[in-house]
Amino acid sequence: TAGQAVTDADVLAELQGAVDAANATVSQAEQIRRFAVLDAEFTVESGHLTPTLKLKRAAVVADHAEALEGLYAKR
Repeated sequence: TAGQAVTDADVLAELQGAVDAANATVSQAEQIRRFAVLDAEFTVESGHLTPTLKLKRAAVVADHAEALEGLYAKR
Protein backbone atom coordinates (compact mmCIF):
# COMPACT_ATOMS: atom_id res chain seq x y z
CA THR A 1 0.00 0.00 0.00
CA ALA A 2 0.98 3.63 -0.30
CA GLY A 3 1.35 3.94 3.47
CA GLN A 4 3.95 1.19 3.57
CA ALA A 5 5.95 2.71 0.71
CA VAL A 6 6.71 5.81 2.77
CA THR A 7 9.17 3.94 4.97
CA ASP A 8 10.13 0.94 2.79
CA ALA A 9 13.91 1.07 2.24
CA ASP A 10 13.68 -0.77 -1.10
CA VAL A 11 11.05 1.63 -2.45
CA LEU A 12 13.03 4.68 -1.33
CA ALA A 13 16.26 3.30 -2.81
CA GLU A 14 14.53 2.59 -6.13
CA LEU A 15 13.08 6.10 -6.21
CA GLN A 16 16.47 7.62 -5.37
CA GLY A 17 18.01 5.64 -8.23
CA ALA A 18 15.38 6.97 -10.64
CA VAL A 19 15.97 10.52 -9.40
CA ASP A 20 19.74 10.10 -9.78
CA ALA A 21 19.29 8.81 -13.34
CA ALA A 22 17.01 11.72 -14.23
CA ASN A 23 19.40 14.22 -12.65
CA ALA A 24 22.25 12.89 -14.79
CA THR A 25 20.42 14.04 -17.92
CA VAL A 26 19.70 17.65 -16.93
CA SER A 27 21.59 20.73 -15.80
CA GLN A 28 22.21 21.38 -12.11
CA ALA A 29 19.51 24.06 -12.05
CA GLU A 30 16.94 21.51 -13.28
CA GLN A 31 17.87 18.70 -10.90
CA ILE A 32 15.58 17.22 -8.28
CA ARG A 33 17.11 17.99 -4.91
CA ARG A 34 14.49 16.55 -2.54
CA PHE A 35 11.44 14.37 -2.88
CA ALA A 36 8.85 12.88 -0.58
CA VAL A 37 6.69 9.78 -0.74
CA LEU A 38 3.14 10.55 0.35
CA ASP A 39 1.06 8.07 2.31
CA ALA A 40 -2.03 8.58 0.15
CA GLU A 41 -3.05 7.56 -3.34
CA PHE A 42 -4.26 10.16 -5.82
CA THR A 43 -7.66 9.00 -7.07
CA VAL A 44 -10.83 10.51 -8.46
CA GLU A 45 -12.60 9.45 -5.27
CA SER A 46 -10.06 11.25 -3.05
CA GLY A 47 -10.54 14.43 -5.06
CA HIS A 48 -6.95 14.57 -6.30
CA LEU A 49 -7.72 13.57 -9.91
CA THR A 50 -10.33 14.61 -12.45
CA PRO A 51 -12.42 11.91 -14.16
CA THR A 52 -9.91 12.08 -17.04
CA LEU A 53 -7.11 11.44 -14.53
CA LYS A 54 -5.61 14.92 -14.60
CA LEU A 55 -4.07 16.12 -11.35
CA LYS A 56 -6.04 18.66 -9.31
CA ARG A 57 -3.09 20.68 -8.04
CA ALA A 58 -5.11 22.81 -5.64
CA ALA A 59 -6.48 19.71 -3.90
CA VAL A 60 -3.03 18.13 -3.65
CA VAL A 61 -1.49 21.32 -2.27
CA ALA A 62 -4.30 21.75 0.25
CA ASP A 63 -4.18 18.14 1.46
CA HIS A 64 -0.39 17.79 1.53
CA ALA A 65 0.73 21.30 2.48
CA GLU A 66 2.92 20.09 5.34
CA ALA A 67 4.90 17.72 3.11
CA LEU A 68 5.31 20.43 0.46
CA GLU A 69 6.50 22.95 3.03
CA GLY A 70 9.08 20.40 4.19
CA LEU A 71 10.45 20.13 0.66
CA TYR A 72 10.86 23.86 0.27
CA ALA A 73 12.07 24.68 3.79
CA LYS A 74 15.68 25.80 4.06
CA ARG A 75 17.93 23.21 5.62
